[in-house]
Amino acid sequence: MKSRYSDSEAARFVSDLRGPRSARISSIPPAPLSAGSLASAPLTPADLLSLRTYTARLLGSESALVVHGGGNTSVKTTAVDLFGATIDVLLIKGSGWDLATIEPAGHPAVRLAPLLAYRSLPAMSDEAMVNELRSNLLDASAPTPSVEALLHAFLPHRFIDHTHADAVLALADQPDGERVCREVFGPGLVWVPYVMPGFTLGRRTAEAFDRAVREGRTPNVIVLEKHGVITFGATARESYEAMIIAVTRAETAIGDRNRTVNMGAVSYDVAQAHERASFVLPRLRGVLAKLAATEANETREPAEGGPVFELRASERVRNFLARRDAFDLAQIGCATPDHVIRTKPTALALRGLPLTDGPQLASVLEREVATYAHAYDAYFERMCAEKHVARTKLDPWPRIVLIDGIGLIAVGKTRQEAAVAADVYEHGIDVMSAAADIGAYCPVSRSDLFDVEYWSLEQAKLKKTQPAALAGRIALVTGAASGIGKATARRLVELGAHVVIVDRAEIELEAAHMELARGHAHQVASIETDVTSRAPVERAVAYAARTFGGLDLVVSNAGNAPEGDLTTIEGNAHLRASLDLNLLSHAEIARAASGVMIAQGTGGCLLFNASKSAFNQGPGFGPYAVAKAGLVALMRQLAVDLGARGIRANAVNADRIHTGLFAGGVLESRAKARGVTPDEYFRANLLHREVTADDVAGAFAYLATARATTGCVLTVDGGNAAAFPR
Repeated sequence: MKSRYSDSEAARFVSDLRGPRSARISSIPPAPLSAGSLASAPLTPADLLSLRTYTARLLGSESALVVHGGGNTSVKTTAVDLFGATIDVLLIKGSGWDLATIEPAGHPAVRLAPLLAYRSLPAMSDEAMVNELRSNLLDASAPTPSVEALLHAFLPHRFIDHTHADAVLALADQPDGERVCREVFGPGLVWVPYVMPGFTLGRRTAEAFDRAVREGRTPNVIVLEKHGVITFGATARESYEAMIIAVTRAETAIGDRNRTVNMGAVSYDVAQAHERASFVLPRLRGVLAKLAATEANETREPAEGGPVFELRASERVRNFLARRDAFDLAQIGCATPDHVIRTKPTALALRGLPLTDGPQLASVLEREVATYAHAYDAYFERMCAEKHVARTKLDPWPRIVLIDGIGLIAVGKTRQEAAVAADVYEHGIDVMSAAADIGAYCPVSRSDLFDVEYWSLEQAKLKKTQPAALAGRIALVTGAASGIGKATARRLVELGAHVVIVDRAEIELEAAHMELARGHAHQVASIETDVTSRAPVERAVAYAARTFGGLDLVVSNAGNAPEGDLTTIEGNAHLRASLDLNLLSHAEIARAASGVMIAQGTGGCLLFNASKSAFNQGPGFGPYAVAKAGLVALMRQLAVDLGARGIRANAVNADRIHTGLFAGGVLESRAKARGVTPDEYFRANLLHREVTADDVAGAFAYLATARATTGCVLTVDGGNAAAFPR
């Protein structure tokens, strides 16, 4: 691992952050400490916080060190209390902050003197510790300091860095981890036998450090057994580079001790893997949704959706699944206890699935998932009995599913949650593989994992929250690069759905994706598709299944507005083209999408953008009106055919929405045909108001939640008596 510390970058960082911040930190006179190119000028406490932020980000940007909120960093400096006195403070990473993106506010200031005094106590509960940490914050509104704040306080160094470096864990997770680590790190190692984070870990770490000093050794690295690594220094650079040196030593040791011959990348047929994933994932998702509803004893109608997946099939994952011991390793436990919150103690590992018979596959998946859940329940009951504790049981479903020939499937309530679990597990794969290759993978016990998974501080976070209206729903919207399609996709995303947007206009689709993804990056995906061809439609639906895990909702919106006299050859040609896009493409989308919904077995919803022209035809608009009338008939037939499977079909009849549909002279032509000016055309309705794309999006969103409605035509046209459905 290479150091990425830059004197010039550090100086720029300090300069950029010398703006407004906590007055009680920045008002302190310069401290007699220097670092890097800043040595020519004394550093203020605010400068130290800036440097702390800079190197914390360097650590956080290395996924081999920490992922998604892991690790913690601190700096000791001074501040001013309300009486104007200078006091010592610990600036320590706060709860909820990620090192990769941390800001100065992410290291709240805690009075140091009381923290040091706590070391004399014989014991302290986690709840009492958190209370004391919060009570000693300089800013009561600041985030709660890390649960390892006391560990940072008890060590004598100014800067302290703590990570869960993959390479160090591969050594610390050995059965004889202490011996291995002493061989690698030498006399400067401080070894701390495993203990839960909190007061006891802080005190034992400080005691081990002091013992090393009394023995005449000069500590330069601390390894927490089966947990992580700590480095320290007088400057931010010194502490950061000590971490890089420690990890590099571990990486070198692994390379020197590796007994496994690298056979290179495993052969991989992308098309075949995609086909398998598109076949398996919806059925797995349906099984998880069905069993979760049963577990919850839901008396209400089960949700028309389920969990969201993140599929990973990187070379790292493929090589791991090709190992003979892969599935055995996956059953041992987490590389570091922190991972259990994201991944559960073990993964569900599956081989030899029947990949040609859908019902048989669903049956096998249901059996395997149920077996996993029963094992988890037994683990929970056994741990509670052995520890004489009462805990609120978490759900028993796997967070990680490993399937030979497909890859790693992470399961979450959202794709973001699933992606975090996938990231964590991929690094677990690195630790498992390296540990097994140099000796044996022996992480913390299942009992220790239970303590972290059911930590009282984590249990306190279990609060009932009201999910968004479309949470757990996966949608596909066609014609989504602009107009009604884009507005509808935006509304669905805002309501919590994960949405695949489809259009054949590549540049406009990319722009729409970027727009919709702002603030919702994990909820949006896109694929360029010509919906008038079967193969591209099937690819788009399969893409939705691979990207999010399945499909629950389709808004079939793509269309155009051709004009023509049906008594002419030209008009009939326009009719044929219109039928292809405005009717038959919708049938193709419905066919492909309903296949995924049937495979899931959790119902679904097909929504179509029809038109008031289906009921109230306009002069010279036959190619459009006939196709839209057929679309309404298609919707009604699908409602009849799919109702028994819980799949609903409905349509929205919109009229005169100011979109690209009216470009190329269509607006002027339709206004003339109706005897109004172009300006009057959009307000020529009973309400005398222009109907917008957002109005139509609201109708689609309503129908997506209307569980008792199918075969319905919902008008969004401002009122047109001639087009009232009947």
